[in-house]
Amino acid sequence: MNLNSFKISSIKTKVTLSTLAIFIIGIWCLSYYVSIKLQHDMTRQIGEQQLSSTALLANQINNDLLERQTTLEKLAEKIGETGINNQAQIQSFLEDRFIIRRDYNAGAYVTNFEGLTIASVPDSIPRIGINFRDRSHIAATLDKGKSTISQIVSGKVLNSPVFSIAVPIHDRQGKVVGALAGVINLKQHNFLDKISRSRYGMSGYYLLEDQKTRLIITSTDKSRTLQLQSPPGKNWLVDRHLQGYEESGISNNAYGVEVLASAKRIPLANWVIISALPTSEAFAPIKEMQSRIVLSATVMTLILGSLVWLLLWRELSPVFSTIKKLAVLAQSKDHHALLPESSHGEIGDLIKAFNHLLNVSNERESALAESEFRWKFAIEGSGDGLWDWDIVTNKVFFSESWKQMLGYADNDISNKLSEWERLVHPDDLNDALQAVQKHLEGKTPVYISEHRLLCKDGNYKWILDRGVVVSRDDQGKPLRAIGTHTDITERKLMEEIIRQQALYDTLTKLPNRRLLVDRLTQAMSVSKRSGKHGALLFLDLDNFKPLNDTHGHEAGDLLLIEVANRLKHCVRETDTVARIGGDEFVVVLAQLDMDVKASKLEAEMLAEKIRAELAKPYVLKLKNEHNTGLLVEHHCTASIGLTLFIDEQSSVNDVLKNADDAMYQAKNAGRNQVRLYSQRNNKPDNVTV
Repeated sequence: MNLNSFKISSIKTKVTLSTLAIFIIGIWCLSYYVSIKLQHDMTRQIGEQQLSSTALLANQINNDLLERQTTLEKLAEKIGETGINNQAQIQSFLEDRFIIRRDYNAGAYVTNFEGLTIASVPDSIPRIGINFRDRSHIAATLDKGKSTISQIVSGKVLNSPVFSIAVPIHDRQGKVVGALAGVINLKQHNFLDKISRSRYGMSGYYLLEDQKTRLIITSTDKSRTLQLQSPPGKNWLVDRHLQGYEESGISNNAYGVEVLASAKRIPLANWVIISALPTSEAFAPIKEMQSRIVLSATVMTLILGSLVWLLLWRELSPVFSTIKKLAVLAQSKDHHALLPESSHGEIGDLIKAFNHLLNVSNERESALAESEFRWKFAIEGSGDGLWDWDIVTNKVFFSESWKQMLGYADNDISNKLSEWERLVHPDDLNDALQAVQKHLEGKTPVYISEHRLLCKDGNYKWILDRGVVVSRDDQGKPLRAIGTHTDITERKLMEEIIRQQALYDTLTKLPNRRLLVDRLTQAMSVSKRSGKHGALLFLDLDNFKPLNDTHGHEAGDLLLIEVANRLKHCVRETDTVARIGGDEFVVVLAQLDMDVKASKLEAEMLAEKIRAELAKPYVLKLKNEHNTGLLVEHHCTASIGLTLFIDEQSSVNDVLKNADDAMYQAKNAGRNQVRLYSQRNNKPDNVTV
């Protein structure tokens, strides 16, 4: 290389340097534009997705509040029909409503128009005689006649943070005569716990706040519960959210962490739910992509600079011709044709060496293509679908059979990992992602997951998904993984059928004897730990066989199904109703009371309720020879044996036998009776019918 030939005034030098400068400026401008545009688009897209998921949770909470308010309004309507002055009857009415205990962990109370409490449940919270008219929501309900949800306050009796839903009680003339309020204690388990159990991403969180008081009602981070949100003017995005703006934006949270936050109102209670995800997590793919863009631009600048300076001292035409040929070959999927060897010297040697490399590459590609073809043919021939995940770019190749298994056409599914996450059933997604993460971290030899995937027709299929990491870098970071998925829907259906047949009665869908023994064992174990009595009712129908003899087994089956339905409507959700054979049924009542007399009274009242319900006439619709409905009215009663159990009971069989003995005493006493088994003298006691 003759350095004397390098002159700044040379046209070749000027053109070369000018071209290099323009190219470098273009690369960096393009890199900067792509980086900014990518961040803007990703911010908008992630914000929309986050706002959508927040809206779903807000809608759930609003529906939960509406359901509880509607329940109270129905109960208030019945109390209004009873009369606000009948305190004893109202108290009994509240105590019989299991739905109050289910929806309101701190019970409920009824006030007259002056705000004085006249009835309350449970008895453990003494509210009767306390005046609640100084509570704004009670006053608003009484004065305006509208249902109201209170702010978070300290309970007068509980001395804990609570909120209430109050509804008006109208008399028969439509005049407001009182209020019914259900109370939820935030320090105890309640329906808002779904927020504390929910996480957003790896480090995101949810906040439920009162718009007026700026109080955090509950949060994913339980330590922030009942704290005040930042004061007005300190955080512009928090202020906008609490003013009712449903939008996404970026700001710093109370810990100084920059987050992407989205908010949705819960209109029924004037609350707002906020989801927040640290931007370090939300925009991690963007940061990685931006780093790659900068790195790529830098590498390209260095390469181009080196090539241009080299071209100053070489004949450029053969090199440009070679580069053009290489560009064509790079885009070709066929075997690469050899370059023409028209040049001499170093460029000619370079072309010969490259032609040799092409020959070697063509041979290797042919062998690789043949091997890959045999592998894919073997796998897809078995009916499985294939996937190939480039972990670095987060792109996934899904084979045609993979898509067809779910009913999708080739262009219905993109090559993004998020597409697979969208198809996984929400209840299965967390377990599937954990299985993937464990394998990527090297904690499992292979990735295996059974989950449901969404088909094009809207149904879900059970899939056995298997895969393995096939490439890692020098630090052990996974680069590529491949795997298969197999349709196991039929196997899952068979497993469910087998489970149902093993544990449930095929006619009434009630637990059978096997599942009953398990439930009763659990109930006795819980009773022993808690000290609360349980009870078991053994029922046998009194007038069942004549129905079968007269109208056939179809009528008998219809009667058994109706009996099962009536029993389920008589008991609590925590109780168990089972059919153990023929016309025999068993009811298990758990967690009654520590006092034996109170437990006995509660069990007897329920047994009497069941006896009366089963004694009502049955109207059975049978098919006749013309395949039309034939209505048959049948009267059937039940004989019921009742026994209490706690830790002195030696076994499940003892409990069943005692209740069975009491049932036969009811039969012998004339049927349609309830008999209580006495553990003192091993014989049934009479129960008033």
